[in-house]
Amino acid sequence: MQQIKFTSNEFIIYGAIAGGILGLVLGIIILILGFVKKKRSYAVFGFLGSVLLGPVSGILSIIVAAIFIWLILKKPNNSLANSPDLAEESDSEFFDEDISEVATPESKTSDSEVS
Repeated sequence: MQQIKFTSNEFIIYGAIAGGILGLVLGIIILILGFVKKKRSYAVFGFLGSVLLGPVSGILSIIVAAIFIWLILKKPNNSLANSPDLAEESDSEFFDEDISEVATPESKTSDSEVS
């Protein structure tokens, strides 16, 4: 039986191919999970990071996949929403304010002309 011998260049190329396949598989998992959980930006960035870093090193692909899966699955931090200062005024109330009191250039000129 003959021994299989690889040159260093072949070893690097085969390692990059294996890492790329691993990165692609993990990236697809991240992409599907992110779209299911409606966190599309994490899904796309996790997919790209995993696929691009896979050929560099399979371990980097695994680390990127673990980080983005954690970001996708973690629950949102509601500590700011429970703050008494922020509970008084929500974003919808802030944006629903009456803007008729805001002075416009036309209203300034018309006020000065009337006086």
